Amino acid sequence: MGFKSGSSPRINKTLISLKLVVLLVISGLTALHILHATKPLLLGLNFSEYRTISIVAPFVSILGPLIAGPWADRLAAKNPNGFGRTLRFLTATFLVLAAVINAVLFAVPDVVRETAQKPQVSFGCDGNGAYIFQKLCANDTCKAWDRKEGSVKLTRCTYSCLNPNFHENMYQFWLGDTATSAPSTDQSSDFGDYEEDAPSATTEKLQATSRLDVAELPADSAGVEVDSSEVDRSKRQAKGQAKKVYVEPPHLCVTERNEQGADLVKNCHVYTQDTPNIVMHAVMGAALNEPVTNETAGWCQYPVEGIKCNIPAQQVKYMRDLKKDSSCRPIIECLIVEPYSGKDSVLADSECVTTIGNVEDTLVGYTIIRLLGDIFAMASLTLLNTAIVIAVRETSEGRGEVCRQYVWGAIGYVILFSPLDLLFMQSHPNHDAALAALIIFIACFVLGAVVLVLASQMPLSPPEWWWHTKTGMLVVPMSAIRRYSPEIVLLTLVSILFGTFWSSIHSFLYWTFTDENAICYAGIILILALFFNVDKFIEYCGHSNIFIAGFAIFVIRFTALSDKGTNWLTIIMETIEPAVIGVIWITIILYMRHAMPRKLTATGQAIAVLAFFGLGKGIGALIGLAREEKHPSLEYWKCCYQWLAVIACIISLVYFTIYNLILSPRCTAKPQHSEELISGSASQNFGNTGTSNGNGAGSNGAGVPAGAGASLNGNTNGSYSPLRVYHNERGKKGQFRY
Repeated sequence: MGFKSGSSPRINKTLISLKLVVLLVISGLTALHILHATKPLLLGLNFSEYRTISIVAPFVSILGPLIAGPWADRLAAKNPNGFGRTLRFLTATFLVLAAVINAVLFAVPDVVRETAQKPQVSFGCDGNGAYIFQKLCANDTCKAWDRKEGSVKLTRCTYSCLNPNFHENMYQFWLGDTATSAPSTDQSSDFGDYEEDAPSATTEKLQATSRLDVAELPADSAGVEVDSSEVDRSKRQAKGQAKKVYVEPPHLCVTERNEQGADLVKNCHVYTQDTPNIVMHAVMGAALNEPVTNETAGWCQYPVEGIKCNIPAQQVKYMRDLKKDSSCRPIIECLIVEPYSGKDSVLADSECVTTIGNVEDTLVGYTIIRLLGDIFAMASLTLLNTAIVIAVRETSEGRGEVCRQYVWGAIGYVILFSPLDLLFMQSHPNHDAALAALIIFIACFVLGAVVLVLASQMPLSPPEWWWHTKTGMLVVPMSAIRRYSPEIVLLTLVSILFGTFWSSIHSFLYWTFTDENAICYAGIILILALFFNVDKFIEYCGHSNIFIAGFAIFVIRFTALSDKGTNWLTIIMETIEPAVIGVIWITIILYMRHAMPRKLTATGQAIAVLAFFGLGKGIGALIGLAREEKHPSLEYWKCCYQWLAVIACIISLVYFTIYNLILSPRCTAKPQHSEELISGSASQNFGNTGTSNGNGAGSNGAGVPAGAGASLNGNTNGSYSPLRVYHNERGKKGQFRY
């Protein structure tokens, strides 16, 4: 029993091969996403190197869509009859190249970095400058950085002789004929002249407390202005009246150079018994080649710019007399608090790490493979979108149902992403997850290429000069791209923004989900959303409304991430996020298909891919990977998510305003009667299917411009310009909402 006239089979057999290709390619891209988050760390690269690669790769990958899209359109223009075969073979070629390039990862050597050893450190300062001493690593080499900035937290500062091997307190408040124990600083009236800014960092600008002329006094070793206590002490010593003198506590002075190149004291930090610690900005240079002494043997000495210290002469004499050694080098010695784990510490990432293998070879090899592989993977995705748009273009049955093809990609997402991600989260990083992801990626892309080569019945001929719909609506000519270029530009910006928001959360897979079960639920919801013909839902709501709703969902998503107390809301948003991203992505594809002329179908899809997965993903990685590896948790990152929520809210309002007040009135066509649109030979094709209500475009979309119908009227030779379809299948007025 055959089908009735005018009906179509429930299953289009020519699209079965396309569904299989979508399943394999999207599954491969899912595995590639997990591979990118796992493989660099398994190769031995550190987080800084991983971050650099993850930021650079998306920006470089836009070369794939930029080349593949225009190339496919040019091939379609040159040979329309053989374009289907050309598109299939071109896509298969890119798939094979991406698989082969990533297969080279098996040959990239690993780098073994043993657990970092934290060598001892010490801080010393004298009139010549400040230094950080670090114990030599096992390889007996010092760091050769040119300029390393950060902070240093100092405590237990005291006067001592240079010897970083042990901390010796040789400071005496009162010095004279006999050494006495140090009293409390409150007993000194001279010390009361210093003002403390805060208990954690006592800071004082050295100012004379007396108007005595100090020009005749000898300059100290740091060039620091002499305090009035020094003046009084010098006078008493000159008169021979005092047996004991007060020695000021250690001063660590911040200096800056004047126009003549001389160091001038900007301010000083004073360390007393009541000072817990002093935090100072430090600019550390490469290790000095100082003569090695018994005290400094086995230590690296790094100079610190902009810090000098004054050591009183009485303290110098006292230490040398106590040591009975004229070779004592007087310094102010401090211990460093949290030298390797402190926030913004200048010594961060300077631990002793024993490396087995060549880091440079591994880094360069992986980076080249990653960049080339992403280029061909994005080119494959561009041509896959083009194939879907062409193969399921509108027929006499109405919409092309793009979502019915992408639902098979969602099935691959659930089958692969959920178990692989759960395996990945069991231990970090996971060798089994990386190996499985690489093998699955290669197998899926190669099988997808084989299917494309063999699927000769896949309907991939270029779209006709008209795209027929049930309403018989004509479409805008290619020259109308000038009219609709603002919408194309805005759609590109919207794609970049959605890619940025998505990537700012998912740029590092280990931080993606707070609940493992949300992964499985998310995939199921995605399948259900795409299976129930999202195309109709998008056309009913309108593309712009879908985008505004997407921005609103990201506002909620970022708000939930910015507060630990809303973890339940975070789990809910994690569950529905894949479905939201899927709907937004299909909306971008459909909108770009309608906004671009048919001769630029592949170019339009290339713009969508490079905007979302290229520029958007790269910008999102810049934001999402800006956090420190040592402090990746949300409490250190909630401020950024708060700003992202505010930005998403502002963007949604701006987009709503721009689209509805500027773009929509500009791109909306004036309603025309079907008699004005149908003339000449066009009536032979559309006379029986034209709209009976006489409206050619919706009030909210890009319809037929006034010039389109005018070009047909009075055309006696039957020639007419190619037009494009904007339709709503069962709309009373043939509307297509945007």
